Amino acid sequence: MTNRRAEFINMVDHLTDVPQKIVQKEAQLASQSPYRQYYHIEGESGAIGDPNGFSYFNGKYHLFHQWSPLAFSQSPHYTQHGWKHLISKDLVHWENLGAGMESDTPLDRYGTYSGSAIPVEDKLFLMYTGNTWVNTQSEDDWHRVPFQVGAMMDKDNQVVKWTKPLMKGPLPGYTGHFRDPKIFKKDDTYYAVLGIQRENLTGTALLVKSKDLKNWKIVGEIKPTANQSLGYMWECPDYYEIGDNGILEFCPQGLKEKDNHFRNIYQNGYFIGKKLNLDTGEFDCQNFQELDKGFDFYAMQTMQSPDDRRILMAWMGISDIEYPTTKFHYNGSLIFPREITVKNNHIYQSPIREIKNIYSTNYTGKVTVKHCEKVNAGNVNARDIKIDVDCSSADYLILDLFADQKNTNHLRLIFNQKKNEFIVDRSHCGISFAEAYGNTRFCSLDLSKKVKVRILQDISSAEIFLNDGKEVFSLRLFSPSEDHNIFLTSHNGTSVVDYDIHELQKIM
Repeated sequence: MTNRRAEFINMVDHLTDVPQKIVQKEAQLASQSPYRQYYHIEGESGAIGDPNGFSYFNGKYHLFHQWSPLAFSQSPHYTQHGWKHLISKDLVHWENLGAGMESDTPLDRYGTYSGSAIPVEDKLFLMYTGNTWVNTQSEDDWHRVPFQVGAMMDKDNQVVKWTKPLMKGPLPGYTGHFRDPKIFKKDDTYYAVLGIQRENLTGTALLVKSKDLKNWKIVGEIKPTANQSLGYMWECPDYYEIGDNGILEFCPQGLKEKDNHFRNIYQNGYFIGKKLNLDTGEFDCQNFQELDKGFDFYAMQTMQSPDDRRILMAWMGISDIEYPTTKFHYNGSLIFPREITVKNNHIYQSPIREIKNIYSTNYTGKVTVKHCEKVNAGNVNARDIKIDVDCSSADYLILDLFADQKNTNHLRLIFNQKKNEFIVDRSHCGISFAEAYGNTRFCSLDLSKKVKVRILQDISSAEIFLNDGKEVFSLRLFSPSEDHNIFLTSHNGTSVVDYDIHELQKIM
């Protein structure tokens, strides 16, 4: 078994317990990275992960995320973990409030794991998983004891954790993998969905409810009518409703690759159907669908904006993948916020409209591509790219981004009209990593007619939206800053491309 003791050497309750020169050293090294992004959330140092507590409270958006700023510290290595707290008026410009919560109580001694938030009168209620271990004196017999924990944050952003747990695991019939509560309210009752693992090592989601936030009753497992055999653990579940649709998002671990699906180490996706029966957990729904087909997308969480949009955040990364930024002692990024809509039992995603708040120079044009054309769109890889592609008269069209002058290194997007297929290929784009999981991702795409494409490009990431976000691919990449060119190449015929490109301001 894993020797857990080594993971918690020099563990501290608070970042302020660490000598400031060590904290500053880590941040200084991270700041030297050539891969720091313009408008995507990253940490000053260390590792960041799952978005948590995504909510609107006291006139502002609140976003917490998993936070270990000393994750790569050395000589000595310190262990500190918690939630980082950010606030915003527009979901674009974020103010850093530092530690929202840290692992400093008996209920979360070994990790303030993921959770969510909901306004309750004049405060924000936080519900999260506190991770603890017992038998810590043993080298090989540690046991996980998870607690579901409550806390209240006031209008001054001060958080007080409750000392009595809301629930304690493991529950009968389940293992210690019991975490990530997502809370919501219906009528006069609070509900939460949690990821949990059965004793037979299969994953599911558990539904619980409460009238007063302190006493929680188990409703039972959510029972989808679709195939439920999805891996050994369901992480980061989120239930919400849009119109007449009920949607359960979660991240199943342990799925086997099938055709062009489930090609990452851990997966993401959703069930969609009729509204969940909150009394029984029964859920009449369609088969499981991937939410994002890219290389780097996980731990999604949504919230309802004041104007009734459903807004999604996620981690643009995956556990157990080593990213090139670790050289600079930091790792992890969040996606740019997305608005979710539903059409024909399918989720559509698009960047929030507030992105216009950081628009800069605009480049527009129409290109008839017979062979290869270079598109002039500035010299920084921070862009909102909107293009209409018509390659119905060619075998295929190639769009190369992050390209060098000779176009030998690039992120390659292939619109294959002969096969009605879209391909993302990062095999020739900067530093190679995570090659065990492949360098390409693809989906079916009708190219007999025009296709709408939108790409959010940042220094070390791309988020690709096809046909108003019916299909989405999110990915990290790490190429030299001088590789900022854009090329279009049409093969065996002519393609027509209309483009509208905005440079984006640096705000991070």
